[in-house]
Amino acid sequence: MVWATRKSGTDTRSPALGEHPATVPAGASNAGLDSELGAAEFDALLNAAIDGIMVIDEQGLIVRVNRSAESMLGYSAEQLLGRSLNMIMSDEDAGRHDNYVGQYLRTGRRRIIGIGREVLARRKDGSVFPVSLSVGEVRLKGEIRFVGLMRDLTAEKQAEEEALHHREEMMHVSRLTTMGEMAAAMAHEINQPLSAIATYTAACLRLIARDESNITEVVSALESINAQAHRAGEVIRRIRSFTRSRELSRRPVTITSLIEEIRPLAELDAKASSIRLDFSLDPSLPEIVADVVQIQQVVLNLIRNGVDAIRESPAERRKLLLEATVGTDSQLRIAITDQGPGIDESLRDRLFTPFFTTKSTGMGMGLAISRSIITAHGGTLDFRNNVDGGATFWFTLPIHPEE
Repeated sequence: MVWATRKSGTDTRSPALGEHPATVPAGASNAGLDSELGAAEFDALLNAAIDGIMVIDEQGLIVRVNRSAESMLGYSAEQLLGRSLNMIMSDEDAGRHDNYVGQYLRTGRRRIIGIGREVLARRKDGSVFPVSLSVGEVRLKGEIRFVGLMRDLTAEKQAEEEALHHREEMMHVSRLTTMGEMAAAMAHEINQPLSAIATYTAACLRLIARDESNITEVVSALESINAQAHRAGEVIRRIRSFTRSRELSRRPVTITSLIEEIRPLAELDAKASSIRLDFSLDPSLPEIVADVVQIQQVVLNLIRNGVDAIRESPAERRKLLLEATVGTDSQLRIAITDQGPGIDESLRDRLFTPFFTTKSTGMGMGLAISRSIITAHGGTLDFRNNVDGGATFWFTLPIHPEE
């Protein structure tokens, strides 16, 4: 109940939102919430709010609730008033709630009060959903009340998950496209061990057909067949690992080991275009926390772009260099430098936008997806034209990313 005072000085008792004098649970006092507004006017203001609003006392008992909160949680005001706030919390948050309030009242140290945060709330049917919770403090007539504003984040979280799923699908398509562009080099590389296997198999048959076959020569030929089969299998394994659809997974890794895994694929692609690809990788570079396949996707995409840029260059300028260093800003810096014609500066603002490409057969998604990957890892992707010709595409990654 709340006491309202008229100008005449007489007191009149007015029921709070949803209260019925005969059914209000014990402890559902609204003392300390008096104001110049009458209770009915104050309730009308609360009910006009789109967000759910709840008021609790120092014991964590609910003393006031608006209609938005009732609708959000599935409870009526009568079912909430006088009850502990724990009834609308997830099991995890409920265990901490009393400690938070008690600690704040004893020490003044804020963990929730005055600070917005995301928590999980529980509906009457038991379902749990995310809410944005902001808690304020009110001190009136020597009593403390905590006012909580709740906003249902279910729709926002679903939209975020759909956007994340769509982004991962686009990355997967981009990886498949990269492998499609490298298919000629892959076919050539796989064909070599297959041809060798056929040759060694024919030699074995000839050796066995001899009246006096040399078992040592047969064993040697079989060992060569085995080595070539493993060589072809390793190429296929790398392709399958890179192109398969997968969940996001970040883990500590060194950039050197990350790049070494895809080095054979990159070298095959460069070799198919008679391009020399050099690597400058310091094995002592610090670890980063990254999604390995996503960063490999960025590296391969930048190498592919470099290959395309210098494919028609004179033989002496068909060179690519990949370097990994630690920058002055204490971030890891990976740069791919080519000796091609460079990038027209007028294209800078559009180069990383989706569906923009300078290639006759390109999708226009490689650089856009690469930048989104690096940005999601807390880094930066950009380029610069070199003084002696060509361009350098580079990206940075935090060495000690925030949790």
